[in-house]
Amino acid sequence: MRPGEPVTEIYSAEEALELLMAWPTQEGRIFNRALEACLAASADPGLAEDARRQFVAFANASSIMARDVPLDSLYENGELKPLYR
Repeated sequence: MRPGEPVTEIYSAEEALELLMAWPTQEGRIFNRALEACLAASADPGLAEDARRQFVAFANASSIMARDVPLDSLYENGELKPLYR
């Protein structure tokens, strides 16, 4: 990620499905697995963990997954640090 690039946070199978449906290249095994898993989890919330795993695999393979950042590194003197200095 570079400064100024938009960030989309995904919190549900439905949000992941929305991103997948708008994805410009809708093909490939990893894409299809993520799409199928998110569709299934939209109908059955008990399948959400599989959808998360499949979507994370897609996001990693597509190089759109942001690195995890330790929460304590976001704060300075008890306040949220500015994103850009």
